[in-house]
Amino acid sequence: MDFPLIYEFAAIFWTFAIGSIILRASETEGVSKGLLIIVKVIPAFSAAVFALMIPGPSVTLFHILLAGALVLCGLGDGEMEVNILPGLGLFLLAHITFTTDFVQESVRRGVGLSEWMIFGGALGVALVYVFAFVKYLKTSEQNIPEAMLRAVVIYAVMLSLTLSTSLLMWMSSGATLGFIPVLGSLLFVFSDSVIAVREFHHDIGRAHNLILTTYFPAIFLLSSSVWIFL
Repeated sequence: MDFPLIYEFAAIFWTFAIGSIILRASETEGVSKGLLIIVKVIPAFSAAVFALMIPGPSVTLFHILLAGALVLCGLGDGEMEVNILPGLGLFLLAHITFTTDFVQESVRRGVGLSEWMIFGGALGVALVYVFAFVKYLKTSEQNIPEAMLRAVVIYAVMLSLTLSTSLLMWMSSGATLGFIPVLGSLLFVFSDSVIAVREFHHDIGRAHNLILTTYFPAIFLLSSSVWIFL
């Protein structure tokens, strides 16, 4: 394992992640949106680059799909600053890619009946949360367009699959640190839940800080799959 490369990645990732949080906090003081977007997308893009560099010559489909999902996260994050619906679409594609990647890697390593049962249970719990959360959003005084609500449900179901398949990958690999990408998926759920509440239910004070301080760790922990599952 190339530890110096991992440390280099962590330094680049967190320099720009923290910079993005600071810029977002000072946006009202004249920081341009263009600069914010550029700084904000670099962590996910750097994670994608290092997902292909860390394995060295032994890059596999797992690493390629992981890098692709991280690129889509970066694009989605930038687009969310402009228009939420295209941004949501890009994140949807990211989670489709994460899910595909985690499933194929789990199957490659070998999945038994007990692992599938744990996966099914986790997905069931996640879906209960999704539909309870959507019911909560419907209590908003805002008139949420039905098409937007359907898009949120589809996205949330896909995010649930990212979470449950990250658990499946941990179970199938037996990796000691395999829980780390699962934790990243949980942080993604939390971050996106805050976004949904802010956009469709009620305003949350300093929501951007709360979102970014959970989103960036989510991306970092998911990208750690590249060395956890070597």
